[in-house]
Formats: sequence, C-alpha cells, structure tokens
Amino acid sequence: MDPCHPLPAPDLHRPSGRGPGRGAAVNLIAAPGQGAGRLLADLRGLTGRGPRLVANLKRHRASLPALVADLWSQTGLGGNAPTSLGGLCERLERDLPGAAPLLHRFDVLLDNPDLDPAYDDRFINALNALCNRGLSLVCVTAQRLQQHVILTPGGVRTGSILDLAREDLPVLAWAEVMAEIERHNLSLDEKDRARLAAAVLENPSPFDFMDLACRRLADGVNPTWSLRKRLKRWGQEVRREGRRLGPGSVVRLRQRLQTWWRASGLGKLLPLARLTAWIGGLFPGGK
Repeated sequence: MDPCHPLPAPDLHRPSGRGPGRGAAVNLIAAPGQGAGRLLADLRGLTGRGPRLVANLKRHRASLPALVADLWSQTGLGGNAPTSLGGLCERLERDLPGAAPLLHRFDVLLDNPDLDPAYDDRFINALNALCNRGLSLVCVTAQRLQQHVILTPGGVRTGSILDLAREDLPVLAWAEVMAEIERHNLSLDEKDRARLAAAVLENPSPFDFMDLACRRLADGVNPTWSLRKRLKRWGQEVRREGRRLGPGSVVRLRQRLQTWWRASGLGKLLPLARLTAWIGGLFPGGK
C-alpha cells in the first residue's frame, strides 16, 4: 500500500453483481475522527478508470444546486453547467465514464430541518441510477444508512432508501500508522515514533489525533516537555473536543426534537419556532 494513503480504499471498480457495466455503490461507515475525509481526498488524487468528485454534504445541505456546482467544477468539462443532479449524471455518463461522486458527511441529509427541499426522492433516485450509468458512488456516514426521515417545509415524510453495499472503514493498523508518521518526516527516533504510533491507536479518534500530534510536533509546540507529556495533553484535547456539546451537538439535538415534534402532530398546537427558541435557550451560545 502506498504510504501516502494509509487507509484501505473501497473498490470502486468492483462489479455489483447486478448486471454488466454497473458501477459500485458503497455506504462507507466511519466514525468521526477515523480518517474518512483524508481517504476521500487521497482517492481524488489517484488515477483510475474515471475521476473522483469529492464533496462534503455538510457544506451543501442548504443548497442542492451548490452541491451540483461543486461536483461539476471538478470535472473539467466545458459547455453549460447542469442545473440538476440528474443532468450532471447524464454528462458524466456521456463524457466521463467511470466517474465516481464521493459524498462525505452524507448523514447531514437525514432528519435535518435545515435541508434544502430539493433533496427529495428525485435526488435519491438520481443517486440510485448512477450504477446503471456505469458510474460509482461512495456515501460516507457515521452509521449505516437505513430508512430515514426527511424534513421539508411541507412536513414530514419517509425518504427513499439508497441501494448501497455497506462497508466499515477498517481500523488503522500499526504499519499504516507508522507509514503515516514516516511520511511527515518528524524529528523522532525509532522509540519515539513507536510511542507516537501507540498513542494514536489508543485514541478514540486516531486519525484526528495523529493529524494534530504530527502538526504540533512539526511546529515544535511545547519543546521542553517530554514526548509522553505532550502526547498525553494532546490526546486529552482531542477527547475533550469529541465529548464537547458544541454547535454541532446542539444542531443534532435540535434536529431530533424537531423531527419528533413534527411527526407527533404537536406542531399544530404550538408553533415550531417556539420549540426552536426553547431548544436554543437550553444551550446559550450553541448557535
């Protein structure tokens, strides 16, 4: 495995078993901090059957056209830009066979009251049709995609299910961590590199911790501290960040409460805006 790419990649050329010429469609399950974002960035840089078009759905949850524009900008194709995901897929099938949209943070499209209403069944159907066009698809989520609820201004409805093969992102192995540490060319002897690798594998968010530790070691942060003390402090910092009830956690809680509120029918008795204000009041500064 190329040491520049420490995480095993899903096979985008694997036949789906449902007919000739079909692309792969994968739900890659990866907990935050496991390195899925880095994996997608590495995949984009690899040569292969077709280009990899990477987009973070967290940035585009409020605008499907912005997502389409982001993916289109990575194709390098000329002519008029498509205005819909279906139109984009038609251009990819015609001009970039074997292309693969890689959609990070796909979870934000689920149970989300702030979602662009354009993320509807037509959007799901367009993704499902990619394989029939010979294109591939990767949707990264923290948990396995199942039946879900889509919130729209018109109310609550059950969304379509994406037809994806599920794969768990493999846990980082010792050799992969050591290869990544070597790639950073840090001024550490063999013993300290092994100590850093052990600390990475012990952290609940190993890739986030490795990225933080390597950057701070390269920048010479706390140079008078022992490596053991620095790694302990940085590990605690990553753990605190993972447990912190910050804006992201507040948004997720608000989404769950709003989903329940609308689905229960209580929204007809008390305006949703009042519920939203009440939730925001529970967590000052969380917006």
